[in-house]
Amino acid sequence: MKKYNYTEYFEKEVLRKRPYLKKEWCIGVIENPLRVEAQEHNRYRFWGTVEELGDRILRVVTLSDRTAITLFPTGGIKMKLNYYPETDSLYIDLSEKKSAESKEISEGVVLDYDAEGNLVGIDIDNASTKIQLKELILSRLPSNVHTVAA
Repeated sequence: MKKYNYTEYFEKEVLRKRPYLKKEWCIGVIENPLRVEAQEHNRYRFWGTVEELGDRILRVVTLSDRTAITLFPTGGIKMKLNYYPETDSLYIDLSEKKSAESKEISEGVVLDYDAEGNLVGIDIDNASTKIQLKELILSRLPSNVHTVAA
């Protein structure tokens, strides 16, 4: 196994504040990422699943030489698409947080926001007239897709 390095910040702050995380998980994500993305300042983000965390996605940020800077599990919130054929309504859940404010952005399309102003859902009335419901194409998502029969 390749030798990995860790910044002082990683060693003294990240692991201290998140003692449930393990260095070997960090290495596993770097070596078997679901997705890698270049950032500013010569840094890279890696996403990968960790079985010991219930297959939650872990994000690791490194320097270009793969020295680990930080490590944390992502929100773990699952996006859900819920279609109701009896009303031809589609609700896209983006968060488990409750809506505190809603804005209709076009006829029959409402965006729901939480108390902090974060988008938590999208409500689409007469969905079959606005979007293609017969086929869903997912591209380059760093996650698993689960289908639940209606």
